[in-house]
Amino acid sequence: MHTAYIRTGHTRSGFSLLYHELFDLYHPYIGDKATLYYLYLLRYRNNDEGRAWKGRASVTEKFQLSYSTLPILDAILEAAELVSIEYKPIGRGKDKIIYVVHDPLEREKFREREADIHRKLAEVARKYENIGKLLGKEKGIKLLA
Repeated sequence: MHTAYIRTGHTRSGFSLLYHELFDLYHPYIGDKATLYYLYLLRYRNNDEGRAWKGRASVTEKFQLSYSTLPILDAILEAAELVSIEYKPIGRGKDKIIYVVHDPLEREKFREREADIHRKLAEVARKYENIGKLLGKEKGIKLLA
C-alpha cells in the first residue's frame, strides 16, 4: 500500500483562505450542502461589513439547490453560528435577506460552544422533517435520534 502525499502546486494570489476548523469541526455536524453554501457566502462576503452580497438566487442556479432547501440550510448555518440572518423590509410583502457571515471559531472556542451548537442544531433537526440528508454524516445525523 502506498502512502499519499499532497504537495503545493502552482500558487497565486486572489484566493480565499479556508479555515481548517470548517472541515474538522463544523462539517461533521452541518454536512456537505451547508458547508458548500457557507463557502459560497464567505466567498462573496463584503469584508468591510461582513455581509454577503450574493445569496439565494445565484446559489440555487449555481449548485442546483431548490428554494425549499435554502431555509433549512439557513437554519443549519445559523445554529452553527456561521451566519446571522437579517431581514430588511423592501415592500410588496417581501423582505431582503442579508447574510452576516462569520469566520469559523478557533478549535478551543468551538469546543467551548459545541454543546450549545449541538443543542441548536438538534432544535433545527426537530423542526424540519426532511433534514436527514442535509446534516453531516458523522455527527449531524446523530441529532435525529
